[in-house]
Amino acid sequence: MGLWDKEGIPHKGWECVGMIDLGEDADDMDFDTKKDELYEQCEMCSQEGVRYVHLMQHPDYPDELRVGCICAAKMEDDYDSPSQRERNIKNRHMRKMNFLKKEWEHRSNGNYVLKYKGKYITIMHSKYNKNYLGVAYDDMFIWEYNHQKIRDLRTAKLAAFDIYDN
Repeated sequence: MGLWDKEGIPHKGWECVGMIDLGEDADDMDFDTKKDELYEQCEMCSQEGVRYVHLMQHPDYPDELRVGCICAAKMEDDYDSPSQRERNIKNRHMRKMNFLKKEWEHRSNGNYVLKYKGKYITIMHSKYNKNYLGVAYDDMFIWEYNHQKIRDLRTAKLAAFDIYDN
């Protein structure tokens, strides 16, 4: 049962404080094997299958609610912004999937290099521990992704995308 009919839950005046794409780092194979992790239930209406979660807060309600696009629109009393946010996050996911398909040049020194939109991105092994990878782009260096050391090429590519796309 959802919260729309529950007493004490405000219906309007909510603010979206963030969005989550539950399938952000998933590739096509993940969607078949990890469906339970890639979708959740809207806390406002109980609709199943929400992948793009709008995080909503209200000054008169103590908890943050995780809702789908339609409920976010009703809660904000704004039928354009939630759709635009969702479109932006979907477009980012498509850019990421296309970026991951790019062919990187494997250099003789062990580095991987990609020229992307006129700039070079390099993935290299750490000189202190060859099990770790880092990403260099435009005078920035990253050695962690999601608060963990980068240990594989796919994760390094995800970090490279985040550097480039942010």
